[in-house]
Amino acid sequence: MAGRPGLELDRIRVSDKNMTTDCTLAPSALAAETGAVNASDELLVARCRAGFCVIGFAIALLTVTDFIRHDPVAIHFMRLAQFALIGVAGHVFHLRLPRRANLTTAVAFTCGIYVTTSLSGYLRNDAETQLVNSLALAFGTAATFPWGLWPQLISTLVGSATATLGWWLVYGTFADIRPHMVAAITIALVTSVYMAYQLERYRRERDRAETSLRASEERFRSLIEHGSDTITIIDSAGKITYESPSIERVLGYRPDEPIGRSLLDYVHPDDVTRIPWETLRRDEVASVECRRRRKDGTWCHVEAISTNLLAHPAVRGVVINWRDIGDRIRAEAERTTYMRDLAEARDQALASTRAKSAFLANTSHEIRTPMNVIIGMTDMTLETKLEADARDWLQRVRSAALTLLGIINDILDLSKVEAGKLEIELGSVDVCATVEDLVRLLAPSAAGKGLALVCRLDPELPAGVCADGGRLRQVLTNLLSNAIKFTGHGEVAVEVRVMSQTGAQIELLFAVQDSGIGIPPDRQAAVFESFTQADGSTTRKYGGTGLGLTISRQLVELMGGDLRLESAVGKGSRFAFTLVLARMLEPAAASV
Repeated sequence: MAGRPGLELDRIRVSDKNMTTDCTLAPSALAAETGAVNASDELLVARCRAGFCVIGFAIALLTVTDFIRHDPVAIHFMRLAQFALIGVAGHVFHLRLPRRANLTTAVAFTCGIYVTTSLSGYLRNDAETQLVNSLALAFGTAATFPWGLWPQLISTLVGSATATLGWWLVYGTFADIRPHMVAAITIALVTSVYMAYQLERYRRERDRAETSLRASEERFRSLIEHGSDTITIIDSAGKITYESPSIERVLGYRPDEPIGRSLLDYVHPDDVTRIPWETLRRDEVASVECRRRRKDGTWCHVEAISTNLLAHPAVRGVVINWRDIGDRIRAEAERTTYMRDLAEARDQALASTRAKSAFLANTSHEIRTPMNVIIGMTDMTLETKLEADARDWLQRVRSAALTLLGIINDILDLSKVEAGKLEIELGSVDVCATVEDLVRLLAPSAAGKGLALVCRLDPELPAGVCADGGRLRQVLTNLLSNAIKFTGHGEVAVEVRVMSQTGAQIELLFAVQDSGIGIPPDRQAAVFESFTQADGSTTRKYGGTGLGLTISRQLVELMGGDLRLESAVGKGSRFAFTLVLARMLEPAAASV
């Protein structure tokens, strides 16, 4: 698996009580933490070099001047150089000591030096020696111990004041202090304080960066050890060089068990060819689903995302992120099984429906023929001379036969609709005449219940439209019959109104409204289902098969409309539908 480098990662070592783990992280994860430290290191070196140069200049100024004037004080200023240089270096080496230990050591050391050097200088009446020792030690301790800006400044000022006071005590005047010595002391003092400030700021920045780095290490170590994914690194030969601790929880292996073995030893043989080796060689992120061997010999479905980092010096391998997708695979398998079972159940239901429709059609057709014979023979018998009782009996037989024939016709129509064999036969229809005929036909039934049957026709209705007159008549008959059946008092109204019209087409609204029992809102959708009425008591009280509205809605849809219902319990119901029909030419226009 040789290839060019892919994405670059930084590598950190995460240690705990039992093991040391190499954690591979993205470069952006540590840039913020390590950048400040590296920049501060470079800045510190530059500033220390500048400080050494300034202090060296001050020492050289004093030394050259005093040697020219044969002043033995210059010898003692060599001590200043030693303390200053060693002090700055000591500060760097002591950066990692606890702050409290630095402060305690510095205070004790400085106080002791001040006391001993002052006593020795005063006892020998050697103010110049005392001056040199005090200043050298003050500068050295100020630069050596990182106690903070103000403690270092105070320490330096105390040392300078001690030396100056000693000079005054010995000579009784400040006039003997040479100007070049004042200039050199001032330069060394300012430089020492500035270096102390810079070193202290560097220490604080480094401490913050190290704290942030440790927190980042802990955060990423926790993510790797406790995450649901496992991370594997393999070399160019396909050998495993690293396994994250989470492998023990996911696959049962200790992190060191797979080290040195081939990755293919843990991949299902049937899935080896699915690994996108060429994609990895092109430094592209590769994703594949495969099966990985658990320690107990079972297989775990995983999704692997691989990145080629063979050329990255901190990794030198291919980083693979594994995710357990067993639950998803099982869910997909269950869904596939469910969908297959559902499709089989649907096919069986459709086959059963087709068989039922065929049975109903055949049975209805076979029953309708003898029923027509019964009705015909009854009509012929009623035309003969009969006694009153016999005529009454035959009329009841004829009425029952007609009712049964209507049910048979409904079943036959339903079976045709479900089988998709019902066709619309278009022809010229006089809507006004059709509705008026229906009203005259059903008026006796309405009058028998004390109902008023009202017909409202729009005067703009055309003389003829192109429609299936038989199916339109069947729908209106079903709606009016139901309205009369379920209305105990009041009126039943049928309305036909022109909604819109153009030169070639016209939109008509057909509505049947009653003042009957009404339908509850939760049952309004059910009344359009086959063999269904508002409730069981309706069937027992009013009779019927519950097919009329089902067939009516399907017939209206076949004609291009939609049957709608508006109803309230105790206030009645209103069934309405609209049809867009073609106009028929007037006889005069047709002859032109």
